[in-house]
Amino acid sequence: MVVKNSTQQLLENFPKYVTEVQSSPSYVEMYTGNNKDIVLVYSKGKQSIGPTDDCEELELTGSPLKLDLSLHTILDETMMPDEPQLWKKEENFHNPIDIEKSREIANFYNKILSETNKEDAIPMWVLCNPSSENKPLLLTIQSDNTNFTRGIVTYEGSSTLDEVDVDKLIQDFATQAGVKEDMVNLSVNCKYVLSGTTYSTVNTNELLNAPHGGVTELLCSWSARTLLTPYINCKVNYAQEVIVGHLASPCNTLWKSVSSLHNINQILVEMTAAGFSSVNLETAEIRNTVQGMKTPDVTKRLNKLFNETEIYTYTAECPAGGCICVTEDTDSLRQCLSSMAANGSSNDFTYKLWDILRDCGNAEELITLLLQALKFVSSGKIRPFIDVNNKTYLSKLVLKLSRGHSQTSKVLKNLRSSPPQALSLVAQVGIEKTMWEYTKVMSLVEHSFYIAGIWNADTRSHESIEQINQTIQDMTMGGDFTLNPFESVSTGEHSIRLDSDSFYCEDTNELTVDDFASLKNHGLVNERKDANEVPLIADEIDISPWKNLLMKFAQVHVCLEHLYRVENCLRVNFDQMKPIASKLLELYVSEKSPVRTIGQLLSDPVQKICLPITNIIVQDHLK
Repeated sequence: MVVKNSTQQLLENFPKYVTEVQSSPSYVEMYTGNNKDIVLVYSKGKQSIGPTDDCEELELTGSPLKLDLSLHTILDETMMPDEPQLWKKEENFHNPIDIEKSREIANFYNKILSETNKEDAIPMWVLCNPSSENKPLLLTIQSDNTNFTRGIVTYEGSSTLDEVDVDKLIQDFATQAGVKEDMVNLSVNCKYVLSGTTYSTVNTNELLNAPHGGVTELLCSWSARTLLTPYINCKVNYAQEVIVGHLASPCNTLWKSVSSLHNINQILVEMTAAGFSSVNLETAEIRNTVQGMKTPDVTKRLNKLFNETEIYTYTAECPAGGCICVTEDTDSLRQCLSSMAANGSSNDFTYKLWDILRDCGNAEELITLLLQALKFVSSGKIRPFIDVNNKTYLSKLVLKLSRGHSQTSKVLKNLRSSPPQALSLVAQVGIEKTMWEYTKVMSLVEHSFYIAGIWNADTRSHESIEQINQTIQDMTMGGDFTLNPFESVSTGEHSIRLDSDSFYCEDTNELTVDDFASLKNHGLVNERKDANEVPLIADEIDISPWKNLLMKFAQVHVCLEHLYRVENCLRVNFDQMKPIASKLLELYVSEKSPVRTIGQLLSDPVQKICLPITNIIVQDHLK
């Protein structure tokens, strides 16, 4: 309350200046050694650096020098900035205040504190104009119930590293303070900018198209009496800012799946709550569109997939199963992610189909291409390869249709008339595939059982899925089955009900369910079921775990973005990255994680970390 009243009075008496309680800016933190909350006063300006004379500014509009946002296609994370940045991007807008006015503000703040309880008081720092007499940079007031302190930071000049005599600085300080030299403690802080730069823009599209995907720095500190970095025993913090979804990042192969799943889940939740007629499929966005991104030709890619799969049928060549982007020869995240971007992660037909459908512009296009794919599968021209570990309902449907089914047209008609069915079938493949990909990639730098444990508690196991399939089959083959074939959306809050009845044959010459049950009861039909019989489609897909899973995807993805830049900027191998990976997962995949939703990263893609790391892996950078 004391702080709030103080800042309010300051704003009323000095309305021209910005007065706010915030964590210490970088130019204060370098003197205090911490980023505790302070009262900061400064003048708000358009920009504190750069040309101020309008006539000196270049007008680039329409000229050959106009900024080309496509530069991200040729720049990478290893490029160095033109000059090191000492300030955070938002601090470039902090303008100084004349020293006389600064003293007036400080005196007024001290007067306020003298009339109130100082127990809750926090220090004030005023940004001063160094062109004033004695070149002041900062003025500070730090008072409590028993002490009063006023300090001023002045500019003394600049020196090269070799010109600085640390011992003389300590001597002069000891003499001025009237203490012995051995009582003086020395702390040296040093920043190494390894790559990238930070941006002052707040426009998401500009961030995602920026020449760099973030900034990477080493923050070092030591107490030895030297300005040369003692790389053996100095403390090192790894500071990094990444832009999630940056168009040049190879991690985008995974991020495209996550953002599309987020959009599909939003559509399904809305359909479940208000009915699928409440959603306009032509405007319901699937692909997350970013300015500067090339629009994929999904129809062309689907036809290419058909041709590839047709080759397997006529040449009897069965593609390899499992993960094709992680092999025994994989020795870097860059190699793995580049392979995934070029060839995908699996030869599974439904997984390849998801890689195409996730790039659809809207839900209408997605459903149309899905039906086109299923119709082509049912033609018998291709024999789609399904990985043995793929337990999704769409994979079962694809296998069933590819073997021939008398009611294929009814299956397709049913999916066309029920968008929730189609979307949930596709999204389930996306969920399973994305979960599997994150597990495979992150297992390069962390134990696979740990990564798998991130989502195991949140998803239905394959065993329970098989139990559900068996239950559906039993119900269908039994006599007392009353599932309503016209009910498209279940009464459950987060589930999509699928019309199982309508997928079974209605040939007048065939036995009905009731006839079959009657014959079975009279012992006229063998009770043993065909072990290879696969239900056409599940009765219900539960989407309730997806929200939590998507949050986990977002959290793990931020870890991956950081780790990719760790690998490139520090030039380290998997073994050296493992301790950093563990710290990142501990930070992001937890109850206290700064990342809670995918939408949060879509609107604010910048994520920052500062982690202590062993200096052994960065010795080459510190020398």
